[in-house]
Amino acid sequence: MYGAIGTTIIQGALLVAAIVVGGQVTGFWLESALAVISVALVISVWRRNQFYEWLQHPSDRPMTRVPGLWFDMTKRVQLREQAIVRERMQVQELLANLHQSLGSLDAGLISLTRAWKIRWWNDTASELLGLRHQFDEDASLFNLVRTPELARFVEKGQFDDPIVLASPFRSGRTLEYAVCPVTDSGYLLVVRDVTRFSRLERMRRDFVSNVSHELKTPLTVIKGYLETILDNQLVSDRGVRAVEQAFKQADRMASLIQDLLLLSQLETTKPQNQLLPVRFSDLIDHAHQDGEEFAKALGKPKTQIMIDNQSTLSFPGVWHELASAVTNLTNNAIRYSPDGATIHLGTRESDTKVQLYVSDNGPGILPEHLPRLTERFYRVDNSHSPATGGTGLGLAIVKHILLRHEASLDIQSTPGKGSTFTCEFPRHPFIVGD
Repeated sequence: MYGAIGTTIIQGALLVAAIVVGGQVTGFWLESALAVISVALVISVWRRNQFYEWLQHPSDRPMTRVPGLWFDMTKRVQLREQAIVRERMQVQELLANLHQSLGSLDAGLISLTRAWKIRWWNDTASELLGLRHQFDEDASLFNLVRTPELARFVEKGQFDDPIVLASPFRSGRTLEYAVCPVTDSGYLLVVRDVTRFSRLERMRRDFVSNVSHELKTPLTVIKGYLETILDNQLVSDRGVRAVEQAFKQADRMASLIQDLLLLSQLETTKPQNQLLPVRFSDLIDHAHQDGEEFAKALGKPKTQIMIDNQSTLSFPGVWHELASAVTNLTNNAIRYSPDGATIHLGTRESDTKVQLYVSDNGPGILPEHLPRLTERFYRVDNSHSPATGGTGLGLAIVKHILLRHEASLDIQSTPGKGSTFTCEFPRHPFIVGD
């Protein structure tokens, strides 16, 4: 091949040479030029038709062996086709390896369109959801997986956390569904069998609940005897201090057991169906009053609790649960802030949600601790010291209460400047005016 420019120069030179020879031989330059050009046009049209026919039925050889423009074009087309074939084979091989690898996973994978129609799934998904390759391709997911909770989960469009539901295909099985949006393509649904983990979690909750119940009664008796000893002055001097310390620790253990029982109840019971309107202003007033008493009990008389904006809206919920959540956040702010700190309570409204916040100007929290603050017994200093009081379960309780009310907890903190704990409640359709 001579390239496009080289071929054009050669053919132009041959055409000029033919015209010169014809003119010299016949003596008729114009007629010779027209004749040569006409023949060249006829050959070009004939070659073009050959080229079109070759494109419709390409072979592994060029349409001509004669060097020139058409040979160059057909050769280039052949090379490009060969490159495309190689690329296609590589992609097919890669796709086959990918499907084989995905098929060996212990999690079910389902590729879905934006309309939630099934495009592809692996063998594990077939086992977990009963999908059949011969019949279920391009079918709607919700026509095959008839789980109303999954449909409602998808309608909300909030896929940050997975949802755990009973298997629609096998009795006694529990499945976890995680949705991963794929940009401009659709969704990837990941399905895992979490039956074993669900059973272990249920056993853990039952163990905590049972042990807490069993400890509550003897601890109440111990506290009663210690209180009797102190009230009747049955010990003297050094014994008084020992009994007071024992009573203090027993009281702390009773608080821990009470929080464990409450957390167990929140985890194991379903939210109430009959909800009553709870005013945000009432929640703030209750937390403010309780917080002032708590600050006095901790010996922090200089701590100020300020009320900012109060929403006039109400939220359908359980009063004692929501009041416990807001009071927990307020007491935490008082407990971990020095005497003289300022605690702010208030609400903020937007078109989509209402935020109830508790803000302080205390020591703040390092960023690495924020994701784990709502874990049970998690302490920032890892010392579990009783100096600040508390059981380490307060934020875990708040998190579960908010989840039961379809709300969420957001934590923002800057070391040395303070922290803000925000309860975010959906405004529509749950919020109603006074």
